[in-house]
Amino acid sequence: MDKYTYFSSIKSGKYLIRSQFWYNRRSCCFLSQSKPLWCVLSKPVGVLDKLEWWWCDKNSQLQSYTHFLDTKDKLASSHYDEMWFPIKNHKGHETIPRNEWVTHENFWGNFDNIMSRDLITNPFNLLGYAGGLGSEKMMLDMQQQHPNIQPHPDILPQLRNRKNIVVYKEDIEHLAFNVFAGTGRPESYEETAKLLDSIIRFQKMIPQVLESYDIPYEMFSLDSGDYKKTFDLDIVLPRNSSDELFTESSREVIQQVKKYFE
Repeated sequence: MDKYTYFSSIKSGKYLIRSQFWYNRRSCCFLSQSKPLWCVLSKPVGVLDKLEWWWCDKNSQLQSYTHFLDTKDKLASSHYDEMWFPIKNHKGHETIPRNEWVTHENFWGNFDNIMSRDLITNPFNLLGYAGGLGSEKMMLDMQQQHPNIQPHPDILPQLRNRKNIVVYKEDIEHLAFNVFAGTGRPESYEETAKLLDSIIRFQKMIPQVLESYDIPYEMFSLDSGDYKKTFDLDIVLPRNSSDELFTESSREVIQQVKKYFE
């Protein structure tokens, strides 16, 4: 069975594809899309999923934490998004303690574990482009092939043996809504419009980056692509099953989307 690598921008269905693989009892790896570099791995163990978080502490030592979770009722829960962590912080929130972790090459001590997963999202980390997914700095670094962390020496042959999927939004108006209505978006219209511009640029750039590394890929539309066929899934969740988890619509949002296309 093929193993899949999901190349994408932000706002590009990573929560949904993880839920699709959980639904089909397949293993996953979510790599961080902002600093520092960390990951959460999952794989089915009986009726539960074994989740493993891996990171480097402030002494640059590789650390991990394991938790077993029943995921079958978590496929459309914003609480159990990719930033969920089972240990509560000082505020009582179950969220990744990013301030206590650092980016370091010792993270590749977990390389084989990562590459064993059926699905990997945010894989640009594996090429050494860690943090700030789709940011201006990341795009410039990619154009110059100047990663900010040395990748594992075996990464290119490993990626060339996987099924690499480049996902994109055909429906730019829907993408604009997702960005302007997104929870955690920039406060101002101008900064949110700039973020949307960057997302559109980055999703056009991804195939060029993979070609520069001689990594084979195929394109997948988030609006019309066949999840079942492309990812060899037995059963699939509706395409819109997570649409409202991370967006908050309002009259102001609708007006801002309209303004963007004027």
